[in-house]
Amino acid sequence: MRHWIINCRKISRMVSDSLDRKLPFHQRVGIRIHLLMCRYCARNRRQQLLLRKVLRRYEQHCVRHAESALLPEDARSRIQAELMRHCHFPKP
Repeated sequence: MRHWIINCRKISRMVSDSLDRKLPFHQRVGIRIHLLMCRYCARNRRQQLLLRKVLRRYEQHCVRHAESALLPEDARSRIQAELMRHCHFPKP
């Protein structure tokens, strides 16, 4: 019966894997049972889910605002020229 016991380190990896792909049934059951007994792993799972949610929102935000963040070529040239003039950078 000992082979059914999964340690916290392995559960943490399995939870992370489960965010990327569907795990086999026996692994999902093992995770579920462990999470019911271990509050630390349950907290770790909640943190992983929150981190995933935050990163997805950040990615969506970046995609939505990427085009507006680009400067026109003439503006970039003017800024580069002013930096060269004031900061004495070597010319490219």
